[in-house]
Amino acid sequence: MQSRRCPRNLTDAALESIEEAIRAVESCREELTADGYKVLRGRLGHLMDTLFDIGGSLSKST
Repeated sequence: MQSRRCPRNLTDAALESIEEAIRAVESCREELTADGYKVLRGRLGHLMDTLFDIGGSLSKST
């Protein structure tokens, strides 16, 4: 399996993607269904869990 290469500045790339997602949801908020909302909340939860894990690892390394 090929490993995924992270961009040089991961923080900037991630923030750009998050901002793009925010703009997409805000511009179409009237069209968002209950099922779509649940899917988005689930993915956001996954992102938050991942960030929490990374934060825990970073706090242990300092």
